[in-house]
Amino acid sequence: MSAMEKPKRSMFGKQHDSRKETAPAFGFGSSDRNGATKVFVTAEHAKSSYGKESPGPVYELKSSLGKQESSKNESSPLFSFGTADRFAKPAGSVPTRYSVPGPGAYQATSSIGKQGDSTRQSAEAYGFGSSTRVHQQKVFLSPEHAKTNYGEASPGPSVYNAKSAVGKQPDSKKDTAPSWVFSSEERFKYDYVERAAKVPGAGQYNSIGAVGSQADSKKQSLPKYSFGSSQREQRSKVYISPDHEKSSYGHNSPGPASVGGKSALGKQCSSKNPTGSSWSFGSAKRFVYNESRTPGPGNYD
Repeated sequence: MSAMEKPKRSMFGKQHDSRKETAPAFGFGSSDRNGATKVFVTAEHAKSSYGKESPGPVYELKSSLGKQESSKNESSPLFSFGTADRFAKPAGSVPTRYSVPGPGAYQATSSIGKQGDSTRQSAEAYGFGSSTRVHQQKVFLSPEHAKTNYGEASPGPSVYNAKSAVGKQPDSKKDTAPSWVFSSEERFKYDYVERAAKVPGAGQYNSIGAVGSQADSKKQSLPKYSFGSSQREQRSKVYISPDHEKSSYGHNSPGPASVGGKSALGKQCSSKNPTGSSWSFGSAKRFVYNESRTPGPGNYD
């Protein structure tokens, strides 16, 4: 087979080419005898299977005693024994000296000062004034008296913090004057050393080979040729004519033992097949005696 000849696909089995139709495949049925009983024949036959698929006595019935979780069922009233003291003093009875607290058994709130109880009114509180004589001078008497205080509350000549008019003005109402400075660039400096340090040397390039697949999209990869890897078995699958195809009927079909039927014994993985009941021998010990927990004559102090 030449290097440029493509292998031909078989006409048997599933066709990956959408232009070719896949032939139907037939095989032996995998259904068992349990599935035959579920085939619907007539309505009269179906009556004989009533109750086989229904659940058995596996319902979890809720108790009708106590609190009912379902909103449809009403909970019955509950009664219990009282927890009150039997010999407690009934309401409305005459208090005795044993039932009245003593002089130091309760904390009486003082009636002097602010009352925390809202049912009691707090009395008015009076105190001495905290004003000084300096405040007396600020009392307004008349406009003529106020003229005698002119300048007393004004700041002095050296109390102001005047901003400088030279340099940048933080006040937006004042215009900042332009400023000039000497340049910081060096006049006599040649940068050939810095430029040479940024240029790669002769052996620092990583050149890509021109043979093989080219990773650069600007370069075209050359076609590759190799020996064909096809085997002689594929030669027998080459389509020649319909008469030649008849000699290969059944070669690619599954045999009768390749279906792999599931066993009907044990647990059934298929939900369509019911699992039969299983029994086993008990694992409990027959002759087990409980040791006495009573200590012997010399085992306790």
